Amino acid sequence: MDDLIEFLRQRNVPEETIETLEQEKIDASVIELMTDEQLKTYFPSYGDRLAILGFCRQKASYRNDPNNRKSKLFERLKSKLSKKRKCDDSVTTSQQHKIRNAQKTMRKVELGWMNYEAENDIFRQVRTRKGGGTRKVDVSKESKKPDLIQQAVKLFFADGKSAEGDITEFEVDLKDYKEMSVDEDVTVGKLYADTKLPLLRFYLTTKKKSNLGSHVQQESDVALTTQELTSSPTTMPAERSENTDVIYIGSTIEPEMPYSTEIHSSNLDGNALDDSNTITFVTEDIFNVEDQSLDDTLPVCKKNKRILVVHRGHVLPELIAHFLDESVFGCEIKIQLIAPDGKLEKGHDEGGVVRDCLSEFWNEFYEQCTMGSSFKVPFLRHDFGQIHWESVGRIIVFGWQKEKYLPVKIAPVILEQAAFGSAKSNVIENFLKFVPESERAVFEAWQSDFNTVDNKELLEVLDGHSCRKTPTEDNAEEILQELAHKKLIQEPAYVIEQWASILSTAISHLDEISSVYENLQPTVRKVLKSLSFPENMNAQQREIQRYLTTYLRESDTPGLSRFLRFCTGSDLFLGKTIIIMFTLIQGFQRRPVAHTCGCILELSVFYDSYPDFRSEINKVLECNVWVMDII
Repeated sequence: MDDLIEFLRQRNVPEETIETLEQEKIDASVIELMTDEQLKTYFPSYGDRLAILGFCRQKASYRNDPNNRKSKLFERLKSKLSKKRKCDDSVTTSQQHKIRNAQKTMRKVELGWMNYEAENDIFRQVRTRKGGGTRKVDVSKESKKPDLIQQAVKLFFADGKSAEGDITEFEVDLKDYKEMSVDEDVTVGKLYADTKLPLLRFYLTTKKKSNLGSHVQQESDVALTTQELTSSPTTMPAERSENTDVIYIGSTIEPEMPYSTEIHSSNLDGNALDDSNTITFVTEDIFNVEDQSLDDTLPVCKKNKRILVVHRGHVLPELIAHFLDESVFGCEIKIQLIAPDGKLEKGHDEGGVVRDCLSEFWNEFYEQCTMGSSFKVPFLRHDFGQIHWESVGRIIVFGWQKEKYLPVKIAPVILEQAAFGSAKSNVIENFLKFVPESERAVFEAWQSDFNTVDNKELLEVLDGHSCRKTPTEDNAEEILQELAHKKLIQEPAYVIEQWASILSTAISHLDEISSVYENLQPTVRKVLKSLSFPENMNAQQREIQRYLTTYLRESDTPGLSRFLRFCTGSDLFLGKTIIIMFTLIQGFQRRPVAHTCGCILELSVFYDSYPDFRSEINKVLECNVWVMDII
């Protein structure tokens, strides 16, 4: 009875009810035999009745089988003790791990082999089937560069020979995981302590010996190439690019130099991958691909194709770094995205990846490099020089030529000034969309009826724009024209100047940029007309069609942009037809699936109601973290 009373008090059963049960001597065995109607007189709540009845039946099972009860109590006690022991152990696990590593005299390292290819002027990793690959070995923490070279030579040059030749024919060196030559005096233990890496990787590099004259010339060429690559992006030399199938570009972001790029030329044949599916780049860190998993099959690249590797979350600086090289327009450009976990996204670029990359780039650009409300105006940054603004201009041209994509949040008068040398749109209208909504309301009231404007508020707003004239009923258009010209033309003049030489030839054929902006803006009517459903649909499919069209009619402009970004990769309306396909996925695996390259949207037919459909698609679109994990 005591256990029952304690349980009832935990359920917040009134004390009067508990006293009544005690007086009537109603215990767990009696409650177990009562009907629901009888229980209702004591416990009005249905949830309480279910919980109490379950408790009483559990007590009955313990009474009928005392051994089982003792066994369960014993197991529960063991579980609690085990959890306490694990908790105590976990406190010191990290410390013990550090102590054990400090006490070790041997550490495990990975050794690989890279051989110099004179025809491509690069070091390429030798695959396992040719005697290379990567090997894990235990070495002393006091081992230095000569010790590791000796260990690697034993592994890759058995009896002093390999498939590439005799070891005496090569100049050897040892490079670390950054492809930098290892210091002669540094030990393995110190490298582990400095880098904090769980496993160090070193590469034995071999290069065929040659006569002194040619050797000096080769070193001079390599030094020049390294200097060119680290100082500024350049075009690959003509004699090298003639036999190049693809130029594979990645970027790094240094703290003092936010926008730097390195270029690496490769044929991307089977030798580029070792058995661990890892591509290794040799000149500098093109991007952090150490132990980067890639698909076994890479796309066959045509001549003059350039692949730009960009990391999610760093699209703005990395894409700018890629387009610092003006020769980028001479190649067929494709983009590969690196997911936040460091792995290459599976999506192949047939247009969808470019559109997605452009959308992410311009959203980051609006946030970090512009000021304004509906329309944005670039502002000068101390870390953006002439070459960076020119690079942004090339990205504008690339987006328009490749996918007819323009950054529609940049005030059109800015692009018009750069492309045509003068503004064709109404500057005041652009300005009113640049200022905040509260200021816009004040200015519009001033234009329509000066007597309705709060003079104090108007003066405060004008003072914020450094206006030196007193507003009157007659000078609204004059002052607004001056403020608009100052904010939209004069202040971004340096940016406009850098864009002018690029945009004046690339988009000068556009008659009215403002009309292009209007065509790119998503509307409900445009999006609904772009949907393509199967011709013959059953009742379930027609119901999902109704759900989707209802959802789009309820969406605002940002919602339509998210939907287009999910289905086509672009947050603007580019005239793509969105093909709707139906699936039979249900349960926990049910969700909308999009293929941006083909602009295909897959929807399950198993939705019980429109709110159910709306809730699920909202969760997908509003998460704003989409990784291309479908080929």
